Amino acid sequence: MIGYGLLFPAAVGAAALSVRAALPIESCPGYKASNIQDHGGSLTADLQLAGSDTYGSELTTLKLKVDYETKEPFSFAVTRADTKKTLFNTSGSNLIFRSQYLNLRTSLPQNPNLYDLGEHSDTFRLNTTNYTRTLWNRDAFTIPAGTSLYGSHPVYVDHHKKFGAYGAFLLNSNGMDIKVNQTENGEQYLEYNILGGVSDFYFLARPSPKEVAARYARVVGLPAMIPYWGYGFQQCRYGYRGVFELAEVVYNYSQAKIPLETMWTDIDYMDVRRVFTLDPLRFPLDKMRDLVSYLHEHCQHYVVMVAPAVSYSNNSAFQRGVEQDVFLKENNGSIFKGTSSFYTLRRTDLSPD
Repeated sequence: MIGYGLLFPAAVGAAALSVRAALPIESCPGYKASNIQDHGGSLTADLQLAGSDTYGSELTTLKLKVDYETKEPFSFAVTRADTKKTLFNTSGSNLIFRSQYLNLRTSLPQNPNLYDLGEHSDTFRLNTTNYTRTLWNRDAFTIPAGTSLYGSHPVYVDHHKKFGAYGAFLLNSNGMDIKVNQTENGEQYLEYNILGGVSDFYFLARPSPKEVAARYARVVGLPAMIPYWGYGFQQCRYGYRGVFELAEVVYNYSQAKIPLETMWTDIDYMDVRRVFTLDPLRFPLDKMRDLVSYLHEHCQHYVVMVAPAVSYSNNSAFQRGVEQDVFLKENNGSIFKGTSSFYTLRRTDLSPD
C-alpha cells in the first residue's frame, strides 16, 4: 500500500459552482516533483502544480511523503462479520481527494435492489443503468419526474432476500452526483462525485431495510417530537389570492364536516415577497387577525411559511434585524450585502416582537 502523508481540509466555495470550460483529464499533467529524497523504504519530494485546475481551486505546492508497505494499491472493503459478504469495495478504481472534488467508486452485486438517495421524484427502486442522482437542495414548486427536491440525504439501501440489507451513509453536505451504472465488462458499480468535504462513511448492516432505517436514525438523530395537533389534517397550497379566499376555505371545511386542524399560507401573504410582512391589500392586518382569532376560538391553528432571507431594504423587518444584530456578516463586520440578508441561528435570546 502506498500511503500519502497528506491531509487537506476540503471546502466548497462560489468558484466551485462557476461555469468552467470542460477540460479532459488527460490534458492535466498534475504535479512536478523536485528535491526527491530516497530513504530506503520511503521517499519525500516537493510537488509544484504543473497543469490546469480541472477540479477547481488547486493546491499549488505540496510536500509528498511515500511509504512502501505492500504491492497492492490503496483500497478498502467492508464485509459482514457473520457471512463475510462484501458490502462496499473500492478495489479496482481510483480515489480522488481534492480541495473541491472527491471521487470514490464501489462495486455492487449484479442487479442490486437500491433505494433512497433522497429527496427525488425518481422511482422507488432506483434504476441501475446510466442513472445519476444529483443531490442539490432546491425549492421544488413543480415536481417533474427525475428531479431533486427539498432535501439531500446521501444514504442508500441495498436489499437482498438471501443476504439481508445494508445501508451506506456518506456524512457530507456538499452538492454531489451519485452515479449507478455498469462497466464495459458488465460489472455493476456506484460512484460518488462530490464538490468537496470529507469521506465520512457509516455502514449499516442489518437483516432488513426496517432495521437499517432504525440504525440510520440512531446515527443522524431522531426528528423532533411534533405537537399532538400536528397529526391532524393540514391545509396548505401556494397561490391563495387573499384573506377572503383563506376564510372561504376554512368555512368550506366546516360545511363539509371535514376536521381541519391547521390552516397554512405560503408566501402569498407577504408584501412583494418580503418575509415578516403582510400584503396590505390582499392580506390586511386587521382581517388576518380576525381569521386567526376565529381559528383559535375553534381550537384550530394557523401557520405561515417564512424564509431565511430578509430583504436588504428600508422595511421594518430588516430594521428590527439590524437593531437586534441578527444578520450574518462579512469578515470586516459589515452586514452581508445583496438583495437579501440572512439571519444567524446562533442567537437564542431574540425577541419575538
